[in-house]
Amino acid sequence: MNIKTIKIGLGVAVITMMGLLIFEIMSYQARQVSASAPSGLPATMATTSTVIVGPGNSMTAFATSSCSARIITTVAQPVMLTFTDLVGQSPTGVFGHLQGASTTVAYDSGVYGCNLVRVYGFVASTTITISESR
Repeated sequence: MNIKTIKIGLGVAVITMMGLLIFEIMSYQARQVSASAPSGLPATMATTSTVIVGPGNSMTAFATSSCSARIITTVAQPVMLTFTDLVGQSPTGVFGHLQGASTTVAYDSGVYGCNLVRVYGFVASTTITISESR
């Protein structure tokens, strides 16, 4: 191996590294929060309402949206929840996620998503408060 071959090899390596560096810089995009708000980033309350749900049928609590969390507060009765837009995935007395009576739960969109949320009064009609943050 002579000195000319070594210089050519080093030149190719330097040009390749510069190309990769330029590609990385050009493809860098500022990260935007699209789901849950990571620690330190703010989330604002977008909507809050009080609704009555009962065991007769499920109701839509939240439509599909862009959110950081959904917060549901129950009073005297537990509720069943589903977190999907899929047909046939409505909560019932035996299907869904149970949220106990007299609880407040923040459903982080990083875990539960921001899809349609349906609520079913597990035992009897009850009032719940629903909030969504963005």
